[in-house]
Amino acid sequence: MKRAAIYARYSSELQNEASIEDQVRLCRSRADRGEFKVVQVFTDHAISGGHLANRPGALSLMKSARDGEFEVVLAESLDRLSRDQEDIASIFKRLSHVGVAIHTATEGEINELHIGLKGTMNALFLKDLAEKTRRGQVGRVVAGKIPGGKSYGYRIVRELRSDGSVTTGEREIDETEAAIVRRIFTAYASGQAPRKIAADLNNEGVLGPRGGPWNASTINGSRQRRNGILNNELYIGCIVYNRQHFSKDPETGKRVSRPNPETEWLRTEVPNLRIIDDETWERVQAIKSRYASQAGNKRQTKKRLLSGLIKCGSCGGSMTIVNRERYSCSARRERGTCDSPVGIVASALEERVLGGLRSILLGQEALIEEFAKAFRAELTRLRKSRGNREAELRRELTKVERGIKRCLDFIVEGDGDPGSVSETLRDLNARKTKLQADLKRIDAFAPVDIHPNVAELYRRKVAELQGLLSDDAARNEAMEAIRGLIERIEVSPGETRGHPNVILTGALASVLDFACAPKTTAATGDSDDGGRVLMVAGVGFEPTTFRL
Repeated sequence: MKRAAIYARYSSELQNEASIEDQVRLCRSRADRGEFKVVQVFTDHAISGGHLANRPGALSLMKSARDGEFEVVLAESLDRLSRDQEDIASIFKRLSHVGVAIHTATEGEINELHIGLKGTMNALFLKDLAEKTRRGQVGRVVAGKIPGGKSYGYRIVRELRSDGSVTTGEREIDETEAAIVRRIFTAYASGQAPRKIAADLNNEGVLGPRGGPWNASTINGSRQRRNGILNNELYIGCIVYNRQHFSKDPETGKRVSRPNPETEWLRTEVPNLRIIDDETWERVQAIKSRYASQAGNKRQTKKRLLSGLIKCGSCGGSMTIVNRERYSCSARRERGTCDSPVGIVASALEERVLGGLRSILLGQEALIEEFAKAFRAELTRLRKSRGNREAELRRELTKVERGIKRCLDFIVEGDGDPGSVSETLRDLNARKTKLQADLKRIDAFAPVDIHPNVAELYRRKVAELQGLLSDDAARNEAMEAIRGLIERIEVSPGETRGHPNVILTGALASVLDFACAPKTTAATGDSDDGGRVLMVAGVGFEPTTFRL
């Protein structure tokens, strides 16, 4: 009896969670009729079938198939595995390569013809579904209905129709939130900056659109994409649809938004939803256009070394670039909820971090030798363990092959009913396939060794890190190597103005703590810029903190 794995998936847009149980039940019924033994069940809940990389259940299924854990994949239909033409062809190709067949309740055993025809049909289905969805939304906009989510200042209205269904797209003004919208427009029109408006609202405890603090970006938005409070034309009684479209990145499977030309936008007047008068609206737009510039719309295209790693030592929030060269607390600038005035020039911070890393890493020569020694010992242990495992598998394979031969001899010599040993023979063959797959993986395991002069090689590579950052060909790899050592960097006020404290916490502790003894001892030294470098030894392999 062939071992089988069931795969079930439902999409949050089209089905509900009970669909998983229904699919599994149907596949188990199919297994009983096809003489399959279900050994595993893989599921993806509320995940679209448009891209394999975003489905952990499907990825686990593929890994288990490569490991030889089953011979058949069962699914309700081929589109449960994927609706994407490229993905379904890839799944079929990879499963066929490891000897795993696909059976579905609706199509039976899948072959190349199914892949070609059904893959094309599923792709056309997705395209047709998108067009129907868009057509329905256009109809709603023309009828004065809201096709998307709820904007701040309004509440959703539900009414029961005569046929028992519930209306959608209806909105009415929420007077409490509408008063905040009017306040924002009036304050901006009178000269207040979005950051000051956000800070005042946060200080008064007024919750933002998502139930959290207000951000300046929530108020200011983007003139190009027409988002944000100050750009929302619904406040002057106008629904604007088709401002942007989405396309799926084939590399990541994620949707990426693209702005549409303004000539393709669809507008519908809804006077009953007006909150802001035309005069205030025009005054606000005039002020926004005065501050808009080509330079202001350009984004940083070259990723900085420490982006996303820097935190404010006072509030714990992220620090972001101001004026393209200086890190500052975003909570202070965008929300007004932090009182830390500390900032640091990006180039100076990068220099301190890189200098500190070199000082710390190059100061651990004994540790590198100890690491190399421990690494070689572990390699020796693994080789011995792998050798023992290989010998054990070969002994069992020999035993299984003898059993298969005895079963075949029993059938050929006619000593009894062949049906009585058929199930035993199938089990032995399945076990043989699994053992051969395990041995193949062991044989394919590439031998690993460590460089005989690893300490000198390590020192040279660390010394070259900063130079590699200026080499366009090696920059990305060098950045990933450095960022991989860092968990976060905290910047807080120092003892003297203009010299903030920089504290680095990172994964390099897993190397530094490996051979440091005693564990409670702190090693200190002086850095080039007059600051202190402090290593606080953690426990085992926990992150370690350094003051740079």
